[in-house]
Amino acid sequence: MAKQRRTFSDEEKLNVLSQAGRFGISNTLRHYNISYSVFSRWRRNYMEKGINPIGAKTELKHLLEENARLKKIIAEMALSMELKDEELRRIQAFNERR
Repeated sequence: MAKQRRTFSDEEKLNVLSQAGRFGISNTLRHYNISYSVFSRWRRNYMEKGINPIGAKTELKHLLEENARLKKIIAEMALSMELKDEELRRIQAFNERR
């Protein structure tokens, strides 16, 4: 009697891949009784689509972090410029009163 081939939905595949990132590839493959070649194929297919569920920083996550950092820098620079403008106005007002 031949075994029936198991099928995994995309959600289940992503779940297995993300668990491999958290708990280790070997442990996860043993738990789901999946071969490493199947795991590698799933990972390669998702990587080609631009999805990296293994736990390493994705390019999107990296870009979001960089974007937040740059926004913070711009906000600090804007605040600094505003403080300098206020100081210049005070100096001009002081000079005009003299």
